Amino acid sequence: MEIPVDLLQYQYTVGYGIGQYYDYIKNHLPKEVHFNYLCDAKWAQIGTEYDGIKVIPPETLKDMKGVFVVVFSGNPRNWQSITAMLQDMGHPYIHADKLLSVQNTITGKELKHRDGGLYNDAWGNQIEFFPDIEDSVTISFLGGHNLIQLGKGVSVGKLDIQCGRNSLCSIGDGTEIEEAKMIITDGKIEIGQDCLLSTSVILRNHDKHHIFDKVTGKRLNYAGNMKIGNHVWLCHGVTLLGSAAIGDNSIVGTMAVTSSSFPKEVIIAGNPAKVIREQVCWSKDNTNFYNRDFLAECMAREASKYF
Repeated sequence: MEIPVDLLQYQYTVGYGIGQYYDYIKNHLPKEVHFNYLCDAKWAQIGTEYDGIKVIPPETLKDMKGVFVVVFSGNPRNWQSITAMLQDMGHPYIHADKLLSVQNTITGKELKHRDGGLYNDAWGNQIEFFPDIEDSVTISFLGGHNLIQLGKGVSVGKLDIQCGRNSLCSIGDGTEIEEAKMIITDGKIEIGQDCLLSTSVILRNHDKHHIFDKVTGKRLNYAGNMKIGNHVWLCHGVTLLGSAAIGDNSIVGTMAVTSSSFPKEVIIAGNPAKVIREQVCWSKDNTNFYNRDFLAECMAREASKYF
C-alpha cells in the first residue's frame, strides 16, 4: 500500500498517543512507517521509553522542527483535542487509521459499486450483500475476521454496524430498520426475516471494558451471541445486550432493556424487561392509516408465516 504522505521529507516522525489503540494497530502499519519518538500527555507515568522508542512530553514536541505526527486515538473527543493542539504547534499530522492497509469504514453507497455482492479486505473482513443495499448503511471494522451478511430487501433509514474482531452480524430478508446501531465483537448478532427495528435501537453483544470478580480475579463479562427471531418488532429506544434472544413474532416495548432470552409470540417491556403478554402476533399495518379489528384484515400478514 502507498501511504498518503512522504515521511522522508521530514526529519522526525512522532507517534502521538501511547495506549491500547497504539498497541492494537502498530503491527498493522506499513513497514516504511518508523517512529523516532513517541509522545503522550501522560509521558511522566509512562517513562522515558515505550516499545523500544524514546518517549517525549508535548512540551518537547512543541519546540521541534521538521516533524510529522501520526496520531493514535480511538476516541473522537481525544482526536479533536490532539489535532487542535498539533494545529497550534504548526505540525502536520495524520490519524493512524489513514495509514492502515484496510478501509476501516464503508457505506452501502460504496458497496453498490462493487461487483458480485461481496466485499473482502486484507484483515479477513467480509460483507455479503445484495444490489439493493441501502446507501444509509455504514459498516466499521476496528479489527479483523468479521462477517456481515445483509439479506435481500432490507430497508434502512440509518444503520451503523461497528465490528471489533471475530464477529458475525446477519440481517434477514425483508427486515426494516428505521434507525439502529449494532456493536459486536467476539460473537454474533443474528436478526431474522421480516423484522422491524424502530428508532434509537441499540444491539450490543459486549461491554466495551472488562469486569472482574474482586475475590477470584476472574472475568465476568464475556461477549455473547444475540439472536432475534423472525418477524420481531423492536420499538423505539430498545437496547438488547449480551446474549439476548427474542422469539418469532414477539414485540419488545419502547425503551426496554434486556440481556435475557424470551420465547416466541410475547410482548416484553421494562428495564429489566419481562413478559407482559403471551400468545400475540403483530402486523406492519400502520395505525395512522388503518384501524383493523382482525389480523385477517391486514395487508401485512407476515406473522402467519411464523406460526
